[in-house]
Amino acid sequence: MALNERKNLISELEKARGSRVVCYFLSDRETFPPGVPGYSTQLGSEPHLLFIEMLRRIGRTRKIDLFLYTRGGAIDSVWPLVNLVREFCEEFTVIVPFRAHSGGTLICLGANEVIMTEFAELSPIDPTTGNQFNPQDPLNPQNRFGISVEDVAAYFELSNDRMGIKQEPNKLEVLKELTNKVHPLALGNVQRVYLQIRRLASRLLVLHMDEETNREKIDEIIKALTEKFYSHLHAITRREAIPLLGNWVRPPTSEEGVAIWNLFNSYAETINLKCKFNLPEFMGDEQTRELKVIGAFIESKDISHIYTTELKVMQRPNLPANLQIQVPPGQPLPLAPWVGRTFDYGIKRIGWKLNDEEV
Repeated sequence: MALNERKNLISELEKARGSRVVCYFLSDRETFPPGVPGYSTQLGSEPHLLFIEMLRRIGRTRKIDLFLYTRGGAIDSVWPLVNLVREFCEEFTVIVPFRAHSGGTLICLGANEVIMTEFAELSPIDPTTGNQFNPQDPLNPQNRFGISVEDVAAYFELSNDRMGIKQEPNKLEVLKELTNKVHPLALGNVQRVYLQIRRLASRLLVLHMDEETNREKIDEIIKALTEKFYSHLHAITRREAIPLLGNWVRPPTSEEGVAIWNLFNSYAETINLKCKFNLPEFMGDEQTRELKVIGAFIESKDISHIYTTELKVMQRPNLPANLQIQVPPGQPLPLAPWVGRTFDYGIKRIGWKLNDEEV
């Protein structure tokens, strides 16, 4: 769907809401094979200046709605974004048409109001840490495994509560066993993130909840979102979110619901969100092809920025071991239908840009 049509839909949502709407839509389109660059984008600090530009155009106003779709990303980007939006309005609402996972859920915690459709999902906020001290992937030594903060806590709970290891010398052995597998500085980072996520969630909630009178409720929310769902992949539906978070989470009105879903579908159609991208089908029998991917939007009815990745994709046959094929000098190996493919990517450009093509 073209930009002008989306602008009209944003205007319709603004009319239904009596607000100004800012859209932050981050693709999570699946690909085959997995991992084709550009199709899955995450929250980050890079677009902060784009939000500043957009909000300055809007100016200070009573209500700003953030129309949000994301699977998460850098938690360090959440606090600056929430505070920036709140500087330009008296009432900050997050509209969740479908997914606002992980860091997206954190953004919701900083809003005066969250509007969730019947399909909307939040998620737990238990993070996974990664630094140079994390364990190496033996199949790919250049990669390191992420460490789930709550997995480490659960390891000690297992030893204590399930296995009955309660004596101090035995508990020390449990710790030694873990540090034999995981660098102590990686575990130190886990503890820092454990404290950080709880501190961040609390600071976001007290932006709109009185800390003294609601301390017990705030602690209940944080404990539930970090520990009580037991899986980072759990989808927290509206039926679960309202009793947990409170009456600042609500369903849309009928008029809001139509406008929200029309706008969501416009983004989903623009990036083909409902259809898995099939790279072998795209490449066919060509050795190389240019590919341009649109992976995210930051836009209002006044201005639009898109996140694009421009690639040169190269494919070559992945031949079975010990198979020999005679190829004329200077000719590439044939891409026979029965031969598997290996893909290489040359990234020509990646990042945010003004949507001057009006995608």
